[in-house]
Amino acid sequence: MGFYQYSGRVLMLPILLCLAGLLGACQAGPDDASAPEGLQMVSLSVTNYRQISFDDLSAGETRATETVSMTLANMSLTVFDAETGAIVTPTILHKSDDYLDKPLEFPSFTIALPSGRYRVLVLGYNGSQACNIQSLERISWADNYVPNTFLYEGELVVDKGTSLNKEVTLEHVVAAFRLNAEDAIPSEMKKMRFIGSAGGTVLNARTGLAVQNTGRTSDIVVPASYVGRAGVDFTAYIFLPEEQTTGSYTVQALGQNDAILYEKRFGDVCALTT
Repeated sequence: MGFYQYSGRVLMLPILLCLAGLLGACQAGPDDASAPEGLQMVSLSVTNYRQISFDDLSAGETRATETVSMTLANMSLTVFDAETGAIVTPTILHKSDDYLDKPLEFPSFTIALPSGRYRVLVLGYNGSQACNIQSLERISWADNYVPNTFLYEGELVVDKGTSLNKEVTLEHVVAAFRLNAEDAIPSEMKKMRFIGSAGGTVLNARTGLAVQNTGRTSDIVVPASYVGRAGVDFTAYIFLPEEQTTGSYTVQALGQNDAILYEKRFGDVCALTT
């Protein structure tokens, strides 16, 4: 089965999301409330993001980006004490399903904090696996899953008696290995497995890199809609241990009971930020 097509390198897709702070005073919204005594209101809201497609990058082209609607399944906000690193507020999680009737409002965050210095973590990611935020330096997902992930991490200073509207930009922090199946997907193929020697599954939000260079094995279940179709894509994501890394990838097409139907190795794959 010669259905693979690979561009020769793994690209760190430079996709940006903007969390645009309100320009004036806090405006009323679904989460908005008056600050309790001794606390200050902090508001953040998300705008559309600008995206350069993987295909454009792999072809070596530079094109103007287009503003597209929000498609990330999850957006979360976690606030940490700047001195101790302790989490000071429970993580606020917004799911896109909660905003289907109000897509332009997805998502917004309004929290009340005492004056002080904080570190703010905003994560945007796809998938349904639970995210485990142990600290700013250690973030992971259930089952060693690595989703398409964006983040902002930075300092937040809250002054007494002053409401704050914060504007931040989320950076893409995963490398993507994308394989295009040139031939029609056979019915006996159940999974596509990617085995990478570089990268990791645990993220350090301060650096945007993997905590350890452990490699990763990723299984993608073949959707029923792919069977019989040619030209479909399979994409595996990985957190890099440094901004540019060289490693190998083995791709396996698996059948029933994970029987290997086809296998191809790609050596010296360059994964990098762009």
